[in-house]
Amino acid sequence: MNRKILVSLVAVFLFLCGGYAISQNLNPNNLETKSRKNWFAKNIKISSKLVTAQDLINSPGSDWLIYHGDYRANHYSPLSEINNQNVKNLVPKWIYKINDGAHLRSSPIVHDGTMYVTAANEVHAIDAKTGQWLWIWQAYQKRSTGINRGAAIYGDKILFSTADCKLVALNKATGDLIWSNQYASSEQMYFSTMAPLVVGDTVVMGVSTGNDYTRGFVAAFSLVDGKELWRFWVLPEKGPLLGAPTWLTGSYDSVSDTIYWAVGTVPDRQRSDHQMYDTPGSYHDSIIALDAKSGKLKWQTRLAKYLPIDWDSNEPLVLVDLGQRKLMLLANRNGMYYVINRKNGDIIFEKPFINKLNWDASKGVICPSVRGATNWMPSSLSPLTKLFYVMTLEGCVGESNQYYAKAMEPLTGEIKWTYPIRGTNVAMLGMLSTAGNVVFSPEGSGHIVALDALSGHRLWEFNSGWPIFASPMAYSVLGQEYVAIVAGSDVINFGLHKAQ
Repeated sequence: MNRKILVSLVAVFLFLCGGYAISQNLNPNNLETKSRKNWFAKNIKISSKLVTAQDLINSPGSDWLIYHGDYRANHYSPLSEINNQNVKNLVPKWIYKINDGAHLRSSPIVHDGTMYVTAANEVHAIDAKTGQWLWIWQAYQKRSTGINRGAAIYGDKILFSTADCKLVALNKATGDLIWSNQYASSEQMYFSTMAPLVVGDTVVMGVSTGNDYTRGFVAAFSLVDGKELWRFWVLPEKGPLLGAPTWLTGSYDSVSDTIYWAVGTVPDRQRSDHQMYDTPGSYHDSIIALDAKSGKLKWQTRLAKYLPIDWDSNEPLVLVDLGQRKLMLLANRNGMYYVINRKNGDIIFEKPFINKLNWDASKGVICPSVRGATNWMPSSLSPLTKLFYVMTLEGCVGESNQYYAKAMEPLTGEIKWTYPIRGTNVAMLGMLSTAGNVVFSPEGSGHIVALDALSGHRLWEFNSGWPIFASPMAYSVLGQEYVAIVAGSDVINFGLHKAQ
């Protein structure tokens, strides 16, 4: 066959396949995977720069390297090109579709111009400036099984957990599988929804549980080969309690080398048995502090006892230093706002952050509702405005509920402004504050809005057309700032419209 004709036929075939180069791998852990690379994006080079421990501790504003934005879970960007004066000029720059068929909950990470975003059993590498896909890694499972909140990055690796608890390390430039570890069994009703947390030379994972069958834990694995280094069980092995999932990415203090983790609740029948609830050695419904190297417990704080509803502690743990005071801020699902001494776990201050609060059914309707006063979605702390931004849900059991974005004074819990969220869809709406004096938030209506960080006034909006279950993040490429969010199964990227 004429060589030119053969080349043309190959080119047509690749075009029809979307430019895929497909490789399959069955590794020693019996994890069958598929990696696809975009041949049409060969001119786009993924950075060979390695991500260091210092990068994660002092993340440059141009990158978004950690699920929560930084180790302290502040969900704040120091970028200011997009500000409260020009945010009205924000426009979509690109939209990337993930054909997962589900409402994704992933928050992307970005390193040196490449974005990594996840679905339940997939990782996608995207050019962060153009939205061009670079590679896709998939585990051979049902694609819409479960949910996933994101990936982690360190060195030349992307760290990710499949829905059935396989922790994998992928080459960040190619998507090729480096190692995998089946750290929990789906047959025992374990599953994974969280983004890994890289700490030092380890990657730390929690787990989701079938509450009636399993015990939660936090575990650390070697970044070199995935071998388990330590495991901290949050319930005793032969005790009566089950559940206590640890499914939300924790926070980390690099100075004290301490990992902070939120622990979920136990089944209703066990929560109502006060003697069982207080079983020694149980850490359900608590915040725990662990030594990062050994996994040994430093302290435990149970925020409230004998709650009537599943209002567990799986919310972001926001760390802040005020002079010599090492604090943790937490707006809890039970309706209380807590300021905690993170050296010892003592509660310094607590106050309701919703209008109606009642945990005692004998005194009237229970408030907040079953959905809680907030949930796992990120809050945000701005060092610029010195305000704490949190998504709240007002309403009692059996009543209609209303979301509000609220700005609070961190030490007193005083509400500085309230913004009513539009839409009645059940949604999980996280917040992002920036050095441009802007707070970005999705709405139940499918809108993404920009609010003035000091007043709460709406400055800009965009209708995504999707229910949103994710949180916005920010990064820059070649000096230009972008804001991105996953809406439905789309990654939508925004930047300033600039006149030609």
